[in-house]
Amino acid sequence: MGPTVIDRNPETVPNSFLTTGIWTKLQEIADNASLSVEETGSSATESDSIGSLRNSSPENINTVASLTTLAGSCSSKDLKNKGGISLHPGRISSPSPRINRLSPMVTGSATSAKLQKQILSHSASKHQDLGYHTLLNKHVATCSTSSLESSENSGGTLWDVRATKTPIRDLKIMTHNAKHSPISRSSTPKNLSVTFSSNSSEKALSIASATNGRGASFRNLPDSMVLKVLSFLTTNDLVKCSRISRRFYFLSWEPDLWDSVVLDGDQRSDTDLALKTIFRLLSRNPAGRPGLSKLVLNGCARLTDRGLAIVARTCPNLSRLEIQHCVNITSGGLMDLVTKCQMLDHLDVTGCHMISTIKVHQPPPTPNPTTRGATSSTLPLRRLDHLQYLDLTDCLSLEDSGLKMVVETCPQLLYLFLRRCTAITDIGIKYVSSYCLQLRELSISDCSQITDFGLYELAKLGPNLRYLSVAKCDQISDAGVKQIARLCYKLRYLNVRGCEAVSDEAIEMLARSCSRLRSLDLGKCDVTDVGLKMLSENCPNLKKLSVKSCEMVSDRGIQCVAYYCRGLQQLNIQDCPITLEGYRMVKKFCKRCIIEHSHPGFF
Repeated sequence: MGPTVIDRNPETVPNSFLTTGIWTKLQEIADNASLSVEETGSSATESDSIGSLRNSSPENINTVASLTTLAGSCSSKDLKNKGGISLHPGRISSPSPRINRLSPMVTGSATSAKLQKQILSHSASKHQDLGYHTLLNKHVATCSTSSLESSENSGGTLWDVRATKTPIRDLKIMTHNAKHSPISRSSTPKNLSVTFSSNSSEKALSIASATNGRGASFRNLPDSMVLKVLSFLTTNDLVKCSRISRRFYFLSWEPDLWDSVVLDGDQRSDTDLALKTIFRLLSRNPAGRPGLSKLVLNGCARLTDRGLAIVARTCPNLSRLEIQHCVNITSGGLMDLVTKCQMLDHLDVTGCHMISTIKVHQPPPTPNPTTRGATSSTLPLRRLDHLQYLDLTDCLSLEDSGLKMVVETCPQLLYLFLRRCTAITDIGIKYVSSYCLQLRELSISDCSQITDFGLYELAKLGPNLRYLSVAKCDQISDAGVKQIARLCYKLRYLNVRGCEAVSDEAIEMLARSCSRLRSLDLGKCDVTDVGLKMLSENCPNLKKLSVKSCEMVSDRGIQCVAYYCRGLQQLNIQDCPITLEGYRMVKKFCKRCIIEHSHPGFF
């Protein structure tokens, strides 16, 4: 067939041809109108054909106008004969089943889910502009399509939050008002996942919350609570936490968390650089200078005097310093620090072999004009009046002259430990008793040059002395111990281990004078059962006793100790001729006692 020519003269065009052309055009317009209404979310029962044309494109409106004019020229009688159709201005009715295929906006009937899916997919492919109310994002159509698929395939399951699908009954709300869309403004948190698990009789709702490996509850904690948690971390852990996020960076460097710095046992890192970085970051805080009060750098082999200078410059209120086994620290660096940190009350320099003394730098002398250039010596000497604890253990360079400077600078010392300072003699002990009149605890163990004359000087401290250790000072005998027992009658702890010249005579004086004794170490001393009987009868509150390697102690002496000192908590009987009977006697009367022995048959 050739091309068909349509004559627009109503007098020459047959009525059947006009009827067929009109209905073809009307079908296309109705389909477009229904597509527009479906995408804008308008209800099928609230709109008619004129309302759908109002939301159509200009091309469709012009076509409808021309077709309406053309249809008016036809007689209504012929139209009734062809299809039973009556045209009225603004209304279209379709009683014939032939017209049921038109859009529900025209026929007023519901649309099947399959047809709606085809309509929406057709609209998404063409991206046509169907009016003001259809200016929607592309992803809305996708969500609508997925919701249709879920309603068709799931058989009644409407919600699946994980896939962000929406049921058909809420499609109008989502497309008509964008603020209710879960895509643009969701009321459900992004980290919330809701799943349905069906059992035999009921469904359980499980809610899981996660945020990049961290709990959302911790992320929502206030800063004050997070600071409380961070306060339990060590210095190294705080530095690691500062790398987590921007929030943790600022919280980790709060000055409140840096009241103390502990860097223990780091042999490889540059401790000087670490201290410089820490204090530089803390000084940026507007709260002011860092209020560091405790600094522990034990085992930092690369710490030098330069690091101590940084500490002295930035921490004037430092009260506690521990630099055990920092072998590169010298007396000059320590003197600079104690000169600027006048509030220091605890100093531990164990194992710093290069330290020979501790002294505060004195101000330069001022000239006195009345004496023609002579200096005035009326200014008081600078001292560390707050320093009460000093540990100089294993400082092999410390001698009597250096010890004199120490006790002159620190007259308020209460605790002084000079273990294994082998260069100290009785002269240095005399300086201690002359300047540190309030000394409570003193340890000079392994100082082999100390004799009874040194104990005579220490006895001048009187009842203030509560703790004394002269272990392995093999030149000490009964005379020195008796002098200590006579004058230092409030003694609580005494260690004479390895002093083989100490016998029952000193133990008897000690038992009669020092009834408050709590701990006594008599290892390798010349002690017998007689001395133990006197000790147990006069010191019933004894808690710790060691008679290790006392070969003259037998079951009789141990039974006396167990009977009179029933509060005994620790007993050392290693390398002693104690039998099972003495062991059971201790177990019978001293219920809480821990017995250290070397006999394999004891149980």
